[in-house]
Amino acid sequence: MLTSSATFSGGEDVAYTLQAHGRAVVIGETTRGGAHPTVRHAVTVHVQVTVPSARTVNTVTGTNWEGVGVLPDVPVPADRALDMALDMVLDPALGKALGTALAADRR
Repeated sequence: MLTSSATFSGGEDVAYTLQAHGRAVVIGETTRGGAHPTVRHAVTVHVQVTVPSARTVNTVTGTNWEGVGVLPDVPVPADRALDMALDMVLDPALGKALGTALAADRR
């Protein structure tokens, strides 16, 4: 899965969940870090306050990505993420080496 510093909220949820379950390799940049759903309350006509209304908890990690973002398995600038993913798919040795390294990290 490809991520960037602009990936936020629902996109982060998909990346974090698939990564935690070992179902995807996250390639790109650390995401923005928005895990908690919020509700906006009008204070005045021109002022709103945003208040967290829930807390996301991943069943595998027991935590979430709030404030820290989803850390990629393969950190590269977002504009290189697709090229890196294609390199990994097209070069079996590179893909295998990464798979072995990720498996060792998850133990």
